[in-house]
Amino acid sequence: MKKKYLVTHLFAVSFFLAACGNNDVAEALESTSSVDSQKEQIVSDLNAITEQEKSLQSAFETTLSQDESLSTLADGTSSVFENVATRSNSLSKLKETTSSMKDEQILLDEKTSAKLPQDEIDRLTTSMAELTGTLEEYVTHYETVLAEQETYFTDLGKEEATYETLTTGMETINEHDSKTKEVLLQLDQQLVEVQDVYNNTTESLNKLDESSN
Repeated sequence: MKKKYLVTHLFAVSFFLAACGNNDVAEALESTSSVDSQKEQIVSDLNAITEQEKSLQSAFETTLSQDESLSTLADGTSSVFENVATRSNSLSKLKETTSSMKDEQILLDEKTSAKLPQDEIDRLTTSMAELTGTLEEYVTHYETVLAEQETYFTDLGKEEATYETLTTGMETINEHDSKTKEVLLQLDQQLVEVQDVYNNTTESLNKLDESSN
């Protein structure tokens, strides 16, 4: 009787451990799926900012050609300010997505089950950490870009504005643009890395999930 109970108990423990293993794999798959969604949102937000930035030059030229007194720069109604505000909103979305990816990275770091492909998960979280670190650098940099652009356009609308105000401000904008492009290039490489590691990790997790069913 005791032997029968022991065997039954062992089967129950075995089933419980298997179920836990399945849960670990399923939860890891859910987390990696979130990472993929966040990555796509990051790409979308970055592209939105870049596209909106392309419209700034034409908005500025329109203001200069249609508003000789630059009164729309003085009162803030020029379309350049709307452009700055639109990019600021996109940057806020990017900031939120970056924060969500950092939270997901922490969750993945906490998954240490022997059932999981730990090396691949570690590579994924490492690439995520590198990406979010650069994204935070980009956000901080671009917040400065937007603030200085807004100040520049406002200063141009003031009565005491001179030709030097125009050229000095434009030089500053171009310097920031070079830095922006540099960081975007780094982000592009890191996004490719995250995608590659994500693909490998997901493939391994799916195989584990299939084999456990």
